[in-house]
Amino acid sequence: MLRRARTYLAGLGTASFMLHPAFAWAAASAQPVPVGFYYGWVTPETAADVQGYQAIVLGADSESSGYANQQAVEQLVSSSPNISFYGYVNLSDGSNPIPMRELAQEFAEWKALGVRGIFLDLAGANYGVPRALRAWAVAQVHALGMRAAVNAWDPTDVLGVGLGPGDAYVAEDWYMASRQPAVEYPNNAPSRDLAALNQLEAQGAGVWAVTQENEFTPSITGAEVMRDVQAMRQVIPMATGFAVGGLNYGADSNAIVPASSIAAALATSPPAAPSTQSASGNAVASADATRHPALPQAVKRALISGFRALFHP
Repeated sequence: MLRRARTYLAGLGTASFMLHPAFAWAAASAQPVPVGFYYGWVTPETAADVQGYQAIVLGADSESSGYANQQAVEQLVSSSPNISFYGYVNLSDGSNPIPMRELAQEFAEWKALGVRGIFLDLAGANYGVPRALRAWAVAQVHALGMRAAVNAWDPTDVLGVGLGPGDAYVAEDWYMASRQPAVEYPNNAPSRDLAALNQLEAQGAGVWAVTQENEFTPSITGAEVMRDVQAMRQVIPMATGFAVGGLNYGADSNAIVPASSIAAALATSPPAAPSTQSASGNAVASADATRHPALPQAVKRALISGFRALFHP
């Protein structure tokens, strides 16, 4: 998965979006948009590096009280109103579900940082997450006025959990340029179930197509991005957002593939065939979209012991 390295779980991470009829979404467009995953250490240069992206998933631990670089993260979010930022949260430790109490804490802390959505990783049944927990997590994210982006190897796992307009399913590594799923993630090869994606599209949810090159981000060339995007558009013709990342999604190198490279690839690579479903709207809301007001509740930020980033100076 796109899971983010934590003190108790090493790896990479992916996620989900949000739904509410009161959202004022950007006009539907046949042209999908660049989305990104940035798990690196936020620096003053990060704001310039992420320009051009419609949505960015930030790595785990940034939300934790006492996180050393939290002020820089909060400043990045507030100074980039044209980007929809998502906070990373695992639903599983790899085998067992994370307790609801801990999940609610993380959702609230990300909300306090100003992000517009939550990326729910390790969300599939193969990681021990029951459908009821997925539905609860999506509902909690929506209740806080945020969108949900959900990552599960089998897209049928995210049917019936409340995804709708503004939310997204993350189709991770349905196309892989240089890795073998059976080796990288035993028994976790994606199902590539287009019928399920069509159903999600009919519900109004977006689909993010994501792949990761087997090299660190700064070494990824424009030609590689072009190849990846073209291939993903053939495999997932209804995708509304596209992401190409390097090893660990910048956690080691503090780098992200330029959004301009993905945009250029999208402009020259049509999908395999038009979707048979009606248009579902953009992958992300416009920067000035009306947000679902959060339900009244006294959300207090509290200290979290542990959950500290592995990658920082």
